[in-house]
Amino acid sequence: MGFFRNWKHVLESNVEQAEHEGRINIDPLLLDQYPDAVYVLDRDLNFVDSNEKLSLLFSGEEERFVHPASWLPKIESERVHAFHQRALQGETVHYELKALNADKRRIHLSVTNTPLYTGRVITGLYGVVKDLTTQMELRERYNRMKVGRTLFERIPGLILIELDLESGEFYHSPQTGELLGLSKRQLGDMKREHFRNMIHEDYRPEFAAAIETLIHDADVQEYETQIKAFNPKQQKYLDLIVKVGMSKDRKSVTWAMFDVTNLVKVEEALTMEQSKVKQLCEIVDSVIFERYFETKQFKFLTPGFSHIFGYTEDQFNTHPDYWQRVVVPDDVPKVNQAREVTLSGKTTTFSYRIYAKGNVKWIEENREPIFSEDGIVIGFRTLVKDITQLKEQQQEIWRLASLDPITNMPNRESITGSVYQLTRKRDPFTLFSLSFNRIAEINNTFGYELGDEWRVATVNQLIRLLPQDALLGHLDADNVLIVLPRRMEDQEVLALGKELGTLSKHRFHIDAYDLFARISIGVSRYPEDGAQASELIKHACVAMNRADKKFGTKLELYSSQMDIESLKRYELLRDMRGALKNNEFYLMYQPKVNAWTGQIVGAEALMRWTHPTWGSISPAEFIPLAEESSLHLDLTNWLIEEVCRYITSLKHRVPISINVSAKYLYQERFERVFEEMLDRFHVPASYLEVEISETSLLDDAQQITQAFERLNSLGIPIAFDDFGKGYSSLAYLQAYSAQTIKIDRIFAHNVNQSRKAQGIIRSLLLIAEEFGMNVVVEGVEMMDDLLRLREFGCHVIQGFIFSRPLRESDFEQALETGTLIPIEEYVETIQPSNRLIHAGITITRLRNQAVAVGTSPIVIMKRGFKAIAFYGSIRLPVDSDINLVILLDDGQPSLPIQVTRLTELANGLYQYEATYEQTVELEKRLTALESDKPRGFTIQQAKDLVEG
Repeated sequence: MGFFRNWKHVLESNVEQAEHEGRINIDPLLLDQYPDAVYVLDRDLNFVDSNEKLSLLFSGEEERFVHPASWLPKIESERVHAFHQRALQGETVHYELKALNADKRRIHLSVTNTPLYTGRVITGLYGVVKDLTTQMELRERYNRMKVGRTLFERIPGLILIELDLESGEFYHSPQTGELLGLSKRQLGDMKREHFRNMIHEDYRPEFAAAIETLIHDADVQEYETQIKAFNPKQQKYLDLIVKVGMSKDRKSVTWAMFDVTNLVKVEEALTMEQSKVKQLCEIVDSVIFERYFETKQFKFLTPGFSHIFGYTEDQFNTHPDYWQRVVVPDDVPKVNQAREVTLSGKTTTFSYRIYAKGNVKWIEENREPIFSEDGIVIGFRTLVKDITQLKEQQQEIWRLASLDPITNMPNRESITGSVYQLTRKRDPFTLFSLSFNRIAEINNTFGYELGDEWRVATVNQLIRLLPQDALLGHLDADNVLIVLPRRMEDQEVLALGKELGTLSKHRFHIDAYDLFARISIGVSRYPEDGAQASELIKHACVAMNRADKKFGTKLELYSSQMDIESLKRYELLRDMRGALKNNEFYLMYQPKVNAWTGQIVGAEALMRWTHPTWGSISPAEFIPLAEESSLHLDLTNWLIEEVCRYITSLKHRVPISINVSAKYLYQERFERVFEEMLDRFHVPASYLEVEISETSLLDDAQQITQAFERLNSLGIPIAFDDFGKGYSSLAYLQAYSAQTIKIDRIFAHNVNQSRKAQGIIRSLLLIAEEFGMNVVVEGVEMMDDLLRLREFGCHVIQGFIFSRPLRESDFEQALETGTLIPIEEYVETIQPSNRLIHAGITITRLRNQAVAVGTSPIVIMKRGFKAIAFYGSIRLPVDSDINLVILLDDGQPSLPIQVTRLTELANGLYQYEATYEQTVELEKRLTALESDKPRGFTIQQAKDLVEG
């Protein structure tokens, strides 16, 4: 930059005037003195001046050079403009350009832009342009020569020897010593006479004369001959073809020698390789050819083209666009895309279909570009394979992988994928999860072969009942998923569910047996029941499991306003997590009492939930919902903490039991929660008992055994709850280390009148005594039943006859008293009638908002003055802001009611008393709808009337 330092005083002369006028002072003499091309631009990038060297570089069009948009591509022009702007901001920038000058000659330029200051103000920029074209060409030529020499030296049997005539030094290629039989030392010491002496004496004079002529005659540039040269290692003469050349500066001589024997071997090997390639291509249905874009001609390197494509080579070369008629139209875009990839200079592999002799074939191409000397893609070379058989095998593999091998229906992965595709379309659809619920029993009883026949028979019968647009797939065993690609309303779901439910009555003839299914169906709908495929399928299965536990119709919708039960379940599930945070859950305690003395010997903690709308909710309603997610884990943790806290507060402590789901025991280190709470509240472990429902135990005996052992190691006793209802009750007693069995209420209720129940209870008492276990009998309500149980020797009773569940304060008061007196339950509060009315109940308003839901069945048993009593299987709130109406079967206006009392019965029913506006017309309607009670009817049979 010395030139610009010399220029500086000229540019800064009369600075104030120059700054004021915004002009640039330039000395032309200094411009011309600079060794490289120079140009000057003002702040608006207008041309100001340049030297002669720029004019020579661009043939007098120097102003064109400083306006890059006129001679450079858009991208390059924008790049130069950006560099100019950076220079005007005070930065010195360097960059290179490749372009064509005015003479259409390709040039390579190096440009430096520097800001031009007038005083402290940037008034423009100057550029220094260096022509690197010659330098770059020399570099490229050298690189090509270097690459050429390297490739040349790798040819088997070929050596290269160069002699520097001035220094007398030899250069030899790496293979020289091996071919001529010379050591590295011999090659290093080689002189001209050594090399001459290696040549057979018969060839030596002629060869020496030719070399002398080549050296001294400027008109001679090269010489070629064939000689014999002696190889001392092999002790024989080699036949060599020698080509000798003189360099342009005539300072060096180069000998290229090739062993003729090796040439023959190479030719034979090449012929053999060509034969192998040809044979291989024929074996694997492949062909290699080249195609050039300009001529549109095919050059076939191996035979077999017509065998693959079904057309001759001449047909393609005669009609260059003939391939467009061969490729299946849907796959033409693939071929066009491959052409673009090739033009970009990249290799590509792709497959497509062609028409060949009336058949459709799959073709795979491995295509690589062919470049010209200038580096431009002029065509491509490709290996073409017929992969039709491979594609057919892939399709068969995919079919086998996506279908159930027994029924040939879509398997879980396949049907899940179909649901996933529907969610991507975002159109509503409906899922039915249906289980025949027999495969495990059939496999265990009759064997897996008959189980496979069961699956085939049930699916075939199911298909006959499905709509045309239904898609069916297996989820597991005899559980299937039915996909309806449309949203079905509640009534449509019920109608199809009723049709599918007839499979429960179908007699399946399997081998020599007649077998029946136990159908349960769950339904979920997109998008209201989930946005993801896995979520929707899970919710359909959750609803199916609900249906399996339901009395009567075995169909459940995951969420619906089909009836009050569905609406209530939906709202409970929605509000449950928030309820735990808002402290809406609380505990009640049902005493365990000595059957003879009435002394309170323990209690069971029962969770309750006060819902803002639905009032008090029992565990039978919300625990199954909690177990559909992981929320039951949080609820159980809360339960353990609350009970331990309460035990600490009691003056008169008794053991308190808590209900824990078997699923809770599958957590890693679940016992830490128990251990932490016992230590935190200083509660002896014997005061906390864990009740596990015998019907909820899972099949993993090892897991449950270890869980029981971990609890017992803490000193916490375990009780089997609801004992006797499961299939493996006695086996559980033997397998697991529990200390107490709680005989289920179904055996205690009316035990005085049931000889079978008496036999079961006596047997269980005898077994418990043999195992050294305690016994608690649940659900005792009648004095006759209590007396009978005392007679059998039952020591501990838990039932309404002694006490219903009590609040904390009431239970503490009962402990103060110490004993409870048995009081028989009376549920009849209105004068009973010998007649009943079947009806339905629904909600018209919820939280001051009008709602439209279906009805839930009820049975009206008694009527009084402005009062009515009915039974139902759903728990309704008392004195709430829910507007309830009874719908009668006569189609007349509904009957608004206000529930005033709720009584929970032992058989899962609820008895309600309600008030209503009594009129003469209404009483006539009610009387007209009455029907006689069945003979011997009791309230315990009301469930059959409600659910049936």
